[in-house]
Amino acid sequence: MIYKSLLQLSPGPIRTRLLRDLVLLVAFTVGLLVMINVLLIDDIKHDLAGNRIDNATAMVRDEVRNLLLPVQQQLLIVRDGLAGANLDPDEEKELTERFVPTLAHMDQIAGAVDAAEDGQEYFLRRDGDGWLTRLRGPGDQAESHLSHWNADLLRKDRQAERFNEDPRTRPWFAGAIRNPDRVVWSPPYVFASLKVPGVTASIAWKQGDRMRVTAFDVTLHTIVEAIDHLDITPEGQGFLFSGAGGVFVPPSEEEPLSSSDRHDEGFFSALLRLGGPLQFDAVAAWKAAGQPTQDLIRFHSGGQDWWGGFRPLTNDPEGVWIGVTVPVSATITILQNRWHIILLTAIGILAASLTLASLVVRKYSRQLRDLPKLSIDRRHQEQDLRELIGSGEGSHLEFKSTMRMNLHTKTPGKEIELAWLKGVAAFLNTEGGILLIGVADDGTPLGLEADKFENEDKCQLHFKNLLNQHLGAEYAHSVRFFLLDFEGLRIGAVECERADAPAILRDDKKRELFIIRNGPSNIELPLSRALKYIRSRF
Repeated sequence: MIYKSLLQLSPGPIRTRLLRDLVLLVAFTVGLLVMINVLLIDDIKHDLAGNRIDNATAMVRDEVRNLLLPVQQQLLIVRDGLAGANLDPDEEKELTERFVPTLAHMDQIAGAVDAAEDGQEYFLRRDGDGWLTRLRGPGDQAESHLSHWNADLLRKDRQAERFNEDPRTRPWFAGAIRNPDRVVWSPPYVFASLKVPGVTASIAWKQGDRMRVTAFDVTLHTIVEAIDHLDITPEGQGFLFSGAGGVFVPPSEEEPLSSSDRHDEGFFSALLRLGGPLQFDAVAAWKAAGQPTQDLIRFHSGGQDWWGGFRPLTNDPEGVWIGVTVPVSATITILQNRWHIILLTAIGILAASLTLASLVVRKYSRQLRDLPKLSIDRRHQEQDLRELIGSGEGSHLEFKSTMRMNLHTKTPGKEIELAWLKGVAAFLNTEGGILLIGVADDGTPLGLEADKFENEDKCQLHFKNLLNQHLGAEYAHSVRFFLLDFEGLRIGAVECERADAPAILRDDKKRELFIIRNGPSNIELPLSRALKYIRSRF
């Protein structure tokens, strides 16, 4: 009813646009709600899954980093101790006494290594209740010796060992040498001594004229055990894999696989295990999607759909990655549990939009009645023209007797054409308005017969040509010209909207004029005032 009464009291294009915008506001709100419920349901599920996976991934990363950070810190302490004592890798007894307390109190460290750039190496790991050390001499084909130590660090035996793995070829050594004096984590690989996969933290430092590398080994199984203790999500899983796509699955949790499936001991290629366990399907989907670091991946495994999130544990994209999976059904359950919240929100938004629309109409209905008329209703043109002419010239209305004919000389005159063009330019540069051609200054209707156009098409073309010539074709969308019947005469009506850019009028002498509307008059501004006006208006 409000919309209907407003239309009846004050019809016009501004009011029509207001009502149109209000209706569009309501329609947009309804459409948005429908879109959310119909088209964006997957995005809502994606966001819910993303939040869950982000939280779970952050929890996993924090747990793993809490496990690995002390390793890095202890490595720096041990390095400083070795450098201060000036110990060499062949001083087996002294190195054992320094490394054993660290391994004894930090279960996550599986082994310790100290090697030199000439191939000399010391290695220590647990051996039941005691310890095992391996000492390798310098050179490419150096001999190695194994020693077993009891819990009191008394040597039980020493024997030659066929093990001839050069430490300089191992991933942890090369990575540390490239980044001296920095703790570097290696990509996942299989430990030569333990024959299990893991990662190594290493640091290269200089002793005299040669480089040394000190390192601690951490098995992936240790990291996985830490992840398994976390309550990630209902039915969700966390797992480790390498940047190359090798999934780490502890042997006790995975059925025996053929040798063609093995990526390395403890690693299995996801690309060869499509349709297999959840971890393999997740990593295969991650590889197929281009190995994203932030986006979620949706994939199918075990007869249901899953969301997967994948984050690198270190800055090395080829290093260790963390994967977290959540079933899509879990996000659907969340939506079902929150349907009443979504419904109440939708009702609230709709009610708010309707209330806002009603308040806008109530508040501005009176002011709209006083707005200047900037267009003529074609359905009631006689009535609108009568009201306009009766109101007289003003800030938004101007009368011109003819389009081109000088009524005093009875000949066409350029000054006549420029006179109404100035009015058009003034309206464009100010607030818009209506120019009636065929109406005298006192409001007497004259019609366009004095302009002696052959037909109305010629009249329309003449108007268009003058507009393009003196103002520019770019203003055509802001100026509309049409012919109307009034009291048996043909009147030309020019509707002008406020322009988006300054309208410069070019006269017959190629001068550029900037004109504005001030009350019932058109005023030409000098350059300085025109620039100031343009800066404040456009």
